[in-house]
Amino acid sequence: MRAIIPLVPRAKSDAERNLATFISRARGATTAFGAGLNFDADCWDVTDFYAQKGHGNSKHGTITIHFMQRLKDGGTPFCRQLIDFAKAYVRSQLANRSSSSFTYAITAFRALDTAIQECDISCLSDCDAAVFNRAAELIRRKSTVDDNGSAGSVLGVIARFLDEKGFVYAPLHNWSYPRTRKATSGRVGPEFERRRHAKMPDQAALDGLAQAFHLATDPRDILIASVSAILCSAPERINEVMVLSANCEVEQSGKDERVYLGLRWFGSKGASDHIKWILPGMADVVREALTRIRRITEPARIMARWYEQNPGKLYLPPDLEHLRGKKLLTLEEVWEIANLSPDKRIVRGWMQKAHIPFAHIDLNHPIRGWIQIHAARFADIERHIVDMLPPCFPMYDERRGMRYSEALLVIPEGLFGNRGSSAGNRCMFEVVKYHHVGCALGQNKRAGSTTVFQRVGIDPEGKLEMRSHQFRHWLNTMAQSASLSQLDIAKWSGRADIRHNRSYDHMTSEEIVTKIRDAVGDHAKAIGPLAEIPKNLPVTRAEFAAMAVPTAHVTLYGFCVHDFTTTPCEMFRRCLDCREHVCIKGLPDKTERIRQALEANRDSLAKARKAVAENAYGAEDWVTAHQAAVDRLEQLLTILTDRSVTDGAVVQLNSTSTYSLSEGALLDRLHLDGTGAEMLAGVETTKRLP
Repeated sequence: MRAIIPLVPRAKSDAERNLATFISRARGATTAFGAGLNFDADCWDVTDFYAQKGHGNSKHGTITIHFMQRLKDGGTPFCRQLIDFAKAYVRSQLANRSSSSFTYAITAFRALDTAIQECDISCLSDCDAAVFNRAAELIRRKSTVDDNGSAGSVLGVIARFLDEKGFVYAPLHNWSYPRTRKATSGRVGPEFERRRHAKMPDQAALDGLAQAFHLATDPRDILIASVSAILCSAPERINEVMVLSANCEVEQSGKDERVYLGLRWFGSKGASDHIKWILPGMADVVREALTRIRRITEPARIMARWYEQNPGKLYLPPDLEHLRGKKLLTLEEVWEIANLSPDKRIVRGWMQKAHIPFAHIDLNHPIRGWIQIHAARFADIERHIVDMLPPCFPMYDERRGMRYSEALLVIPEGLFGNRGSSAGNRCMFEVVKYHHVGCALGQNKRAGSTTVFQRVGIDPEGKLEMRSHQFRHWLNTMAQSASLSQLDIAKWSGRADIRHNRSYDHMTSEEIVTKIRDAVGDHAKAIGPLAEIPKNLPVTRAEFAAMAVPTAHVTLYGFCVHDFTTTPCEMFRRCLDCREHVCIKGLPDKTERIRQALEANRDSLAKARKAVAENAYGAEDWVTAHQAAVDRLEQLLTILTDRSVTDGAVVQLNSTSTYSLSEGALLDRLHLDGTGAEMLAGVETTKRLP
C-alpha cells in the first residue's frame, strides 16, 4: 500500500520555516536578559538585567516574566504552539524597553493562548484574523476595567509583527484591536462616582494622615508620614519620590522678598528633570518632612559611604568596632551585629537560613567545667552581610549618576521588618520599597498588614486606607477646580503630554455648576450672555445664577445648562447651535473637538458652494447654513485659543439663527398673527431667562 504524502502549500512551509528560524536565533544568538538565560524555563528572573540598566523596579523586588496563565486560571504554561514564539518575541523585541512593557505583552499572549486552543490551531503559522478576534474578546472579558486597551494594542502589534515577518500563512491585513468606546465620560451617575472614589483619596484618610504626621514616634511611621507629606505637596509619582537625592531642596528669593522652596525631581515617562516649587502653605511641612527623613536615613548613607571606600569589608558602628579584630563571635555578638532579637534560637535559625557554618568556643563553665558553645567566624558573617549589598553598588541610579550614599530614601536593612529593635540592621542598608509605602497606607490591608493609621492609634478598626497615586489625582483635580491652565497642570505634574490631564480630572458636576454660576454676571470670568445680568433684576446675583444655570452635564464640546426636568433637549444634540451650551477655556480635548467640527463645516461649505456653481436646487440654503456655522465656530475657537482669555473662562454662544422646537412654534404663531418681526427680539431676550 502506497504512503500518503500530504501536500503543504509553499507559503505555509515558508511561514513555518521563518518562524522556526526566528525562535532559534532568539534562543541561541540573542543575549538579551543575559547569555546564560534558561530559554526553556517557563518563568524568567530578569532582575539582574534591569538592575544593570538602573531600572527602579529592580530595587523594590524581583522582576519575573511568567509564560503561563494566571494562577486563578490554572497556572498552566502556554501551549506548545505559542510558548517558544512568546519567549522569542519578549527577548528580541521587549528586552531594551521598560520592565512594564512585557506586562501587557504577557496579557495579550494569555488571551492568544486560549484562543489558539479553542480554535484548535495546530501551528502558530495557521493563525488568522478569527483567532485574533477571539483573543480580543477574551481580553475584554477578563479585564477588570471596561476595556484593556493597552493589552489590546500590544495584541495588534504582535499580529502585525507575525504578518510583516512572514510567520503566518494567511495574511492578517494589518489587523488591529477593535477598541470599544464609551458613549460619554460624564460626571454624573454611579459609574463616575465609582471611578472618582477609586482615584481620589478619602477625606478621612487625608485627615488621618495629618494626625499621623504629628503622632508618629516609630521610625518607620515617621518615614511613611513624611513621604506622604511630600506627595501631598506636589503631584509626583511614587517612583519619582524614590529617587529623590538627599540634597533635593532648592531655595530662592522671590520679588516679594519671600524665600520659596523647590525640590529637584527626576522626570519619568518622557518628562525631563525639573525643579518643582512648593506652595508656600506646604513649604514648612515639606522642610520638616525632609528633616525627619534625613534623621532616620543618615545612618544608611554613612554605611553606603563606608562600603564605597572599603570594598569587601564589613561596616561596624563605633560601639561594635572592637569586634573587627576577633576571629570568632559569640551568638550574643552576632545578634548585636545583625540586630536580631536577643534569643540564641533566633540567631541559630538566622545562621542556618544564611548557610553560615557554626564554629565552637571552648568555655570553662563555673559549674559544668569545660564546655563548647556555638559561635560564628567573623569572616563568614562579614562575607554574608557584604554579599547583601544591592546590585550595581555603589550606583543607585546609573542614568542620573546618583550613588546610594547620595539617595534620600535609603534605610537600615530590616527597618520595616521584625527585628529586635525598630532601628533596623546596623551594618547593612536597603532602599525604601514600593510595598513599604503601600502596605503602610493600607493597600495590603486584606492580607493582614498593619497601617500607619493603626500603629499611631487613630484607626483601631483599620478602616482608613489610600494609595500613593491617589495624591496625584487629588492635587490635579484641585488644580482643575482652581482653573489652572492645562499647560501649567502638565508642567506641575511632570507630564510630557498635556492630553493626559483629563485622566486626572475628577471634578463633579456640582463643582462645574458652581464654577459656571460663579461666572454669571462677571465679565472677567464669562464671555457671552451669561456675563450680562439685566439691570434692576428683582433677585440677587446668586439667585439669578441658580436660575440661569440649574444644572450642567458633559457634552463633546463643553457643558449643557439646560434644565431637563422641564423639557427634553429640543436641539437634538446640536450643541454648537444652542444658547444653553457653554464652553470652558483650557480643556484641550473639547477645544480639539471644536476645531474638528470647524474643519468638517468648512468642508461641507466647500461642497455646498460647488453645488451652487453646478446650479443644484436648494444649494444656496446650505451655503447660508454652513457659512453661519463656520463663522460661529471660528469666533468660538478664536476665544478658546486667545491667550489673553484666562483658562477657566466660561464662554456662551450669543443669539443664533437656529431655534428650538418651542421657539420655532412660537415664532410661527407670531407670524400667523402678523407680529413675528416685532416680537423676534423679545423672544431672543426672554430665552436668556429660564
